[in-house]
Amino acid sequence: MAVTITDETLVHAKDVTKVYQTGEVETYALRGIDMEVKAGDFMAIVGPSGSGKTTLLNLIGALDAVTGGSLEVLGKDISKMSRRQRADLRLHALGFVFQAYNLFPVLTAQENVEFVLELQGVNNNRSGRAREVLDRLGLLEYANRRPTQMSGGQQQRVAVARAVASQPRLVLADEPTANLDGENARILLDMMRDLNENQGTTFIFSTHDPRVVAYARRVVTLVDGKVAKDVVKENDTDGGV
Repeated sequence: MAVTITDETLVHAKDVTKVYQTGEVETYALRGIDMEVKAGDFMAIVGPSGSGKTTLLNLIGALDAVTGGSLEVLGKDISKMSRRQRADLRLHALGFVFQAYNLFPVLTAQENVEFVLELQGVNNNRSGRAREVLDRLGLLEYANRRPTQMSGGQQQRVAVARAVASQPRLVLADEPTANLDGENARILLDMMRDLNENQGTTFIFSTHDPRVVAYARRVVTLVDGKVAKDVVKENDTDGGV
């Protein structure tokens, strides 16, 4: 059974806008987003290309700064943070899963997971913690393999292991299944759903993939930089891909 979504707000966006300036041309990517994400959400942000999905995810992940409005993530106001403060938030409080995996090719799976822990200043039993999370996600047998020695599905699962090794409360995933076949997508989504249900990790996906939407318990649709729909599924299932 899924964890109960609590009243605790992890993300609070109020009238958030994002404008990109190219010379004298202004391009509005987001046009007044109002949205909350509660602890325990397993949420997909969907919409056509250019609707603002990735922009919104990047703002929540402190990868970019808002143009207008306010955005609080884990109780911190992103809109008032310096670049250094946003970097600290990304490193110590958030987990990221990218479409392109972004694993270091010269490092093994275990070393990729350990590297993030090292950056965070974890000195106590980094190796043990890395192996524990790899084992929990069914990846221990790949611990000493480099990315070129693993399939795409295995690499993406290692990317998830790296994202959750420090037990962040919020994980952001940008098109995590885009390069995966049906079976590997199912394995990955089952794994992330298990982390959500049994450890309370909150997930936000930016996706075009109907397989992800099938698993999500909440679906937010963006159109032209605005929230067009925000639907919580009444009869939640385990999805299926």
